[in-house]
Amino acid sequence: MKSGDARVLFYHRIAEGVDDPFTLCVSPERFAAHLDEIGRCGEPSTLTELSLPSSRPRIVVTFDDGYADNLINAVPIAEAKGVPITIFVTSGVLGSSDGFWWDRLGTLLRSRPSSIKEVSLPADGGTVRVRLGSPWRRIDLQSVRRHLLPLPVGEIHRVLDSVSEQWGISAAPPPDARPLTCSEFVELAASDVVTIGDHTVDHARLRDLEPADQLQTIAPSKERLEQLSGRSISHFAYPFGGKDAFDDHSVEAVRSAGFETACTTIPGNASSTSDPYRLPRHQVKNWSRLRFRLALERWRLAPRH
Repeated sequence: MKSGDARVLFYHRIAEGVDDPFTLCVSPERFAAHLDEIGRCGEPSTLTELSLPSSRPRIVVTFDDGYADNLINAVPIAEAKGVPITIFVTSGVLGSSDGFWWDRLGTLLRSRPSSIKEVSLPADGGTVRVRLGSPWRRIDLQSVRRHLLPLPVGEIHRVLDSVSEQWGISAAPPPDARPLTCSEFVELAASDVVTIGDHTVDHARLRDLEPADQLQTIAPSKERLEQLSGRSISHFAYPFGGKDAFDDHSVEAVRSAGFETACTTIPGNASSTSDPYRLPRHQVKNWSRLRFRLALERWRLAPRH
């Protein structure tokens, strides 16, 4: 690893034995093994420590979204291993019965009547018909998700409500995929190994919003999380996080809201010269200890950003 480089990793959920069409879940057993590997080959660190010198490569563990299983499953493991974790929380979804829209979409397509071969979705002031019925549900999920993603989050939920009514089936997210409640968030924030980060009010794709609207889903979210937790929130993660998910206006909104860092989902290693508002991260999947060890080694040679 190049001198001064650090690897920032990101997870979403720690759960097993559940429907996981977007492959967001890592089992508790494998997460524990991952943390052991991190301690073996690096220095478990926080985002604040990225700029500090270290004799070993720094590795930062982060989570996106704010699922309840972060508290229930991830935190006890991180506490037992003594590994700090940062959890980026979507403030407006705390305690929501609707949860995250992609989980509702997963429910709809899993329960879709076999006679239904397409779905009509809003697009560019009109509608688009998306074919359904692929042998692999993930293909249908990605096709529909691609058309929903540019829409305001409230409109996405209304579309899912409408489809649910038309098809006569539930669009409720699975019980295991629920977000944190407000009281659970307070408990999460009280853990000595947890740093709370912000992930906007509603998890909108920022580049689809006007600059003023971007700021309105970023700054109030920070304020609410600080009020609930009683802690200063200094770190941010862009929803979805790829190059097509945010723009220069997003970066300026994050900076003006008073954050010290912002994480993307663009793969790469961070260094002392990295833009603190465009930090790269590596996504972790439900890998065995050996597969994760190989990923850490491969990422050791990843380019800096």
